[in-house]
Amino acid sequence: MRSRHPHLCLVAVGLAMLLILLAAPVAAQTPCNSHGGRLADIHSRQQLKAFVNCAAEHIGAVGWAQAAQDFETAAWRDGPVYLFAGTGEGKIILVAGVDVEPGADVLDRVDSDGAHVSHQHLRVLRDFGSGYVYYRFNNPVSGETEPKVTWITRVEYEGEPAYIGAGYYPTDTHASCSPDLVRASLVFSERDVERFVACAERHLQQRGLQALHDFNTNPRWISGPTYLFLGDMESAFAVVNAGQPHRVGTDGSLLVGPDGVNVGLETQRVLNTHDDGYVYYSFPNPATGEPGYKGSYVRRILLDGRAYVLGAGLYVPAAECRHLPPARDIDTRDAMQQFVRCAKDLVEERGEAAWDLFLNHPQWIGGATYLFVLDENCDYLAAPVYPAGVNNGQCDFVDVEGTPVDQEIRARVTSAEGEGWVSYVLRNPLNGEVEGKESYVVGVTLNDQLISVAAGLYESQMQG
Repeated sequence: MRSRHPHLCLVAVGLAMLLILLAAPVAAQTPCNSHGGRLADIHSRQQLKAFVNCAAEHIGAVGWAQAAQDFETAAWRDGPVYLFAGTGEGKIILVAGVDVEPGADVLDRVDSDGAHVSHQHLRVLRDFGSGYVYYRFNNPVSGETEPKVTWITRVEYEGEPAYIGAGYYPTDTHASCSPDLVRASLVFSERDVERFVACAERHLQQRGLQALHDFNTNPRWISGPTYLFLGDMESAFAVVNAGQPHRVGTDGSLLVGPDGVNVGLETQRVLNTHDDGYVYYSFPNPATGEPGYKGSYVRRILLDGRAYVLGAGLYVPAAECRHLPPARDIDTRDAMQQFVRCAKDLVEERGEAAWDLFLNHPQWIGGATYLFVLDENCDYLAAPVYPAGVNNGQCDFVDVEGTPVDQEIRARVTSAEGEGWVSYVLRNPLNGEVEGKESYVVGVTLNDQLISVAAGLYESQMQG
């Protein structure tokens, strides 16, 4: 196989590691249904506490041996959330999902700030019985060292004091605002936009007037349809509007969308009684020039004692794309077909700004599922294992069974339907096996070229 075709050749070890980290089992409820949803979506101390306390109850009900096996399953481990347990002497009992020898001594382990993590766990266990412990730790989803919040609670192990715990990685701390983690091109969901605006507020507090310039010009803060706006709460005058710069200096209380919603007054109404919230209205999308329904997340902030509105918005996708499962959960042909069609919509809306989402956002890459984008010459515009701009342009790749894959892809996107399935063989990065793979391909025009947007399912992924 030729290496210039990463979606058709032996996938590099780097991709395999990335996709394995992004992989997560399909959500399942713990026996006591503690956290109210998918474990990977835990984002509050209350949810975390309920989950860990549920695990402690489970140990009491079934014993350590059975519980340790259960904690390895999808009901108890998902994405960055997993259980760990230790003795009162700082010895490991278990770490779900990690091959570690029980009894290993981690008493002197320190984080990147020099904090003794186990000392903190044991102090809370000894003096309080349960509580929160804060430190930095590797996030298995992002691969970055990030601030982590853990909750531990007392249990017994072989008649001696021990603890069971789990953690999550909060997205609302100043240390979570690295450009590697938060930037306009990665804003896709409500959680993304809330984190984006919160980080923009911190940037404004740290940089002052320089931040206003950054919001208008720095690609970190403006990309495609994602941009920041800042306005005076009392007068409703716009101070920054990176996506609609002609509105700077205008009276926001006079801004009425095509749907009749007075955007400025509705924002004031929400923030007069709440610190943050969402405002829904119709508004031109600067990436397409077309009006679209938009939900903007707004925060009331104080600068030199004066109240301002800081916000950013999400344009509502087509109805069939609003509840799209993340890449790691797609396991049927119908779901994959819709996944690729929604990716095509993103290309139409964001253009090349969509590549960052395809390469880095868990909505679009996870497990063995990833998108690849080819230009008219079958060279890559976006693929998770190969840099863009590879030039060969022959469209002549043939897999080991003789399938002319490039030609099949071009045939689908140039057909009357403009889309279709292509079957070939490829090594699955999760299990290392060469398997049949079916990719759905959709054509979309970008920069006057008919490009191909595609993603596929391996045989071992398919559920019907």
